[in-house]
Amino acid sequence: MTSHEEQPAKKIRLNSGEPVVIDTKNRSEDSEKIASNIEVNQMIRERDVGIIEYANPPIPGFLGVIKQRFSDFMVNEIDNSRNIVHLTNFNIPKVENPVDKPDVQDIGIPKEKISDEQVFQEMKALLGEEISNQIQSLLSGQDENLSFVNTKVEKDKNKRKAIHQFFKDHFGDKLNTEANDGVIKVSMHTDKTRKDRRSRQQKNDIWDALGGSYCQFTLYKENKDTIEAINFLSKLIKVHAKTFSYAGTKDRRAITVQKVTANRIKAERLLGLNSNLKGMKLGNFEYVKTPLKLGDLRGNHFVTTIRNVQVENEEVISKAIDSLQSRGFINYYGMQRFGSSSIPTFHVGRALLQNNWEEAVNLIMKPRPGDRQDHQIARQHWIENHDAKKALELFPKQCIAETQILNYFAKTGQLNDYAGAFATIPRNLRLMYVHAYQSYIWNSIVSERIRVHGCQAPVVGDLVIKDEDSIADIDSEDLVDDNFTVNSDDKKEIKVKVLAEEDLNNYSIFDVVLPLPGYSVIYPNNNIFEIYKELMWKDHLDPREMRRNVKDFSLSGSYRKIMGKPSDLSWKIFKYDDQNISLSLTDLDLLDGKSEPESLPNSKNTALRINFSLSASSYATVLLRELMKPTEKE
Repeated sequence: MTSHEEQPAKKIRLNSGEPVVIDTKNRSEDSEKIASNIEVNQMIRERDVGIIEYANPPIPGFLGVIKQRFSDFMVNEIDNSRNIVHLTNFNIPKVENPVDKPDVQDIGIPKEKISDEQVFQEMKALLGEEISNQIQSLLSGQDENLSFVNTKVEKDKNKRKAIHQFFKDHFGDKLNTEANDGVIKVSMHTDKTRKDRRSRQQKNDIWDALGGSYCQFTLYKENKDTIEAINFLSKLIKVHAKTFSYAGTKDRRAITVQKVTANRIKAERLLGLNSNLKGMKLGNFEYVKTPLKLGDLRGNHFVTTIRNVQVENEEVISKAIDSLQSRGFINYYGMQRFGSSSIPTFHVGRALLQNNWEEAVNLIMKPRPGDRQDHQIARQHWIENHDAKKALELFPKQCIAETQILNYFAKTGQLNDYAGAFATIPRNLRLMYVHAYQSYIWNSIVSERIRVHGCQAPVVGDLVIKDEDSIADIDSEDLVDDNFTVNSDDKKEIKVKVLAEEDLNNYSIFDVVLPLPGYSVIYPNNNIFEIYKELMWKDHLDPREMRRNVKDFSLSGSYRKIMGKPSDLSWKIFKYDDQNISLSLTDLDLLDGKSEPESLPNSKNTALRINFSLSASSYATVLLRELMKPTEKE
């Protein structure tokens, strides 16, 4: 079993310090010309999104290439138990305590005998007196016209679960419950519903015997993003992608390892997929009672190889790493938060928050320098002709926002209904735009906070998190926001403390947070709040007024630590000749018993391999920026 072979790739270094990878195999002359004509100033730059300062500017960096090969960037999830997730086996879990099939007569017998009056009072507490009286009439059969009772709409999933459980415990042999759009329909059992209920119970007992109805497994993938991998798995076994759940998405151009749960899919079925998977493997199967949800992780562990390092001596690297360990790095949102084209995602987000739907749609659709040739042709056709049907044919399917907008225009013929067209974009993408604007503001503000007050100690008016239990919440906040969670009043409230003079000795710079703009956050009680107002007023926005008529764009805000610091950090210098040689071991390599790569002393090339762990919300590329200190061209 070996890792997927990488294709040769040409590297173009951008101002952000990372190379863009262009496939040199089967590339047309036209695309060659397009690639060669890309100007650096056509691409979004770090300073365009507020990334300006360094935690320790006097410490010099060095030149090198990040992600020359996707195997140069390895990411292993850190679960909630603080374990680094690895693919270590392909064993099928054993059933330790098999159970017999339940006696049919036992199904529906109340768990606990209590008086009818107590049952009625419990029902009244759950459903109210009027609904409870109707259900009593249904049970008595006094009203021949009453065949079922609908509860009021209940949005709370836990409350709906409690209602179902109540009827199962006390009326399991008489009443059937089923939910639809938050309403629970209560009706008398029929022979069919009793049979269906027994069948469900028997299936539940089978999964209970295994250990739970969710099969948790480790997903190892190469050069694929998480959503792409999950969609592929769901197609193979012919189930909906929502059958699978995970704690967070992982990079595409990397080798990544993470946990996934599958609802009522046997381990044998998942293991059987391995023979048909390329660049992916599934293993470490176990059955659990609850699925993973977004944010169920402590962070990620990285093994990053920086190739073609140019440095005077090893001491420069050693000092840079010592500084990283002691002073940390400014916890910026990385460049990937803002897209890769000359029109950053936060520009669209700004238009949305200004309620300027036309501008938002035009920004998504307009031509942009450095775009792929087929994208350029499609965009240009739309701008020149406003022919939605033809432009839809020209756009590649992976241009999701563009094709959704055009599909709406083509179907309705309402080319001026920009709000309606934008609403057809998948919700996660819609949220991405406004979150990108929040991130741009946060980056810009933290740069000012560091410029004005430095990054060595808190100052009066800074904010810190009051509740230590909330630290994990803010560490995974951005990850959850990126993956379909709405900014809403339902989110757990995070309490902050405004520091006074007497508090300063009790906190370090690594405790300080800054808010992402929102209606429920507290802003620093110093000159930094004025900078929030000045910056957002330039965009005709107010940091204190972030409610909108469209719920998705009504931003409650959150908090983010201004400084990050790696843990479990180690490093090693390699000398090598072959640019295609792997300088780190993947989980598959370890399973195959491969040996650790060796440095070749007399070789011409130098590489730095650095291992470190970060919280879920921090970016490895931002850490590497502090380490290497790349310079941007004007």
